[in-house]
Amino acid sequence: MSLHEQQKEKSIIFKRAIFPILYFISGIMLVVGNVFPWAAFFFYIAIILVSYLIFRGYINRLNTYCFLAPYFLMLGISVWNNVFPYYLGIVLAILMGDLFSRILYRTLNKLKEKSYNYLAIPVLFFLFDFLFQNIPAISFIHMIPVLSPLSKHGFIIKTATVFGGRVTLLLVTLLLSAAAKILSCIRNAKSGGIVLASCAIMILLPNNLVTFSADANVIKEVSVACIQGSYTSPSINMEYEDYINHKLQYYMNIAQSTDADITVFPETVLGVYDTANEIDQTYRENLTQASNQLGGLSLYIVTEGNSVTISKDDRFISAILFNEGEIEGISRKRNLVPFSEAKNYSSGKDYDVYETQFGKIGVSICYDINAKTVENLKNNGAQLILAPFNDSGFDFIYHNIHRYFPVIKAAECAVPIIVSNEDGISQIVDCDGRIVSELGFAQKGSITQKIQIKNTKSLYLLFGIYLEWILFSGIICVAIVYLVRFFRMRKKADK
Repeated sequence: MSLHEQQKEKSIIFKRAIFPILYFISGIMLVVGNVFPWAAFFFYIAIILVSYLIFRGYINRLNTYCFLAPYFLMLGISVWNNVFPYYLGIVLAILMGDLFSRILYRTLNKLKEKSYNYLAIPVLFFLFDFLFQNIPAISFIHMIPVLSPLSKHGFIIKTATVFGGRVTLLLVTLLLSAAAKILSCIRNAKSGGIVLASCAIMILLPNNLVTFSADANVIKEVSVACIQGSYTSPSINMEYEDYINHKLQYYMNIAQSTDADITVFPETVLGVYDTANEIDQTYRENLTQASNQLGGLSLYIVTEGNSVTISKDDRFISAILFNEGEIEGISRKRNLVPFSEAKNYSSGKDYDVYETQFGKIGVSICYDINAKTVENLKNNGAQLILAPFNDSGFDFIYHNIHRYFPVIKAAECAVPIIVSNEDGISQIVDCDGRIVSELGFAQKGSITQKIQIKNTKSLYLLFGIYLEWILFSGIICVAIVYLVRFFRMRKKADK
């Protein structure tokens, strides 16, 4: 073998090794951007880098898997492994990473010579996010949105108030992909420049829109307080009633320093509510006393059941809203964590809104926020959402990413959301999706903030939610047409 041939072979080996590494680095940057709010800029770099590599033609199955694997492994280790039993979460992450890398590879291969190949990554992310947020058969799989790194970027969240999180993700990734297209071939930058400019206009346009509202003026200003802390029992032999009462006192001690119209406690059992009214007298008295002590509205999580039937059908994770010592309403958790809560409790069905002296109040309990609970409550007239959370048992990665859901839901539905977390991150988010106050991961204490109650209408619920479905339906129709043509051509070739 000549020296030239040896050098050529070494060059080929180097290229085969370096490009999977670059794809993997892109995937790592995507994860870093998700995990650390201060490193969100890595999200932009990751999309530009992987798009650039694609446009330069460095496409194979190994490369696409190297890009998607870090994200799915993060999901498997940090989220799914805490939800699914027997390490099924990690197995699911590996399989889903392989599935989506195959889909991406085949799509890129077919679009390799097409001028619109920059659509591949944005469309894949849009479909991925849309499917896991909207399709009931798979939405129970807790998926972390790819847009979560941008939850603290005000102009991006403002875009979501009109278009929603999924379309905003499509626009952002399409803009970045178009930028990479220009970088890969500056001579033919015309189409990429048009797409980049169009996406930039659509992203920035909502930032200049006047709030669309039948009555956008402030109805009232109320003070809200979030209580956060992780209780540990002083004795493993403590009676259940003593344990619950001791835990309630723990949180009340934290709440003593607050002075708010509305106090929200985290998703941890602070009492029992017996619909047969036989075994819960002590719990009711303690919660009534706590409510009187705090004044205004206060929200507590209880185990609701029926001591006569002792049936799972009558057992719920519920939130009791007290108003100056009186029960204002009871909201049952609608979306239960698979394999744990779903095994022992039934799902709530109602989306009641309670009209109080502080406005119309809706309640979303932890996992509810991943589904359509906030949308349903907003459509029922809610002006403020109280959201008890419990992120204990998950690591800091999940806690940092889970902060995205209240932000994007508040922006999409134009309603403030008050998150009180047991051992995660508590937040007070206004109706524009801005985090006005926050208590960090694993901190003990409270945050109090004044929030404006408005009758602001949601442009997303009026317009954006339908745009999402139109885009999804259009993409599916194009995919079906392509598959039909593919199988017809294959059938002709076989003949």
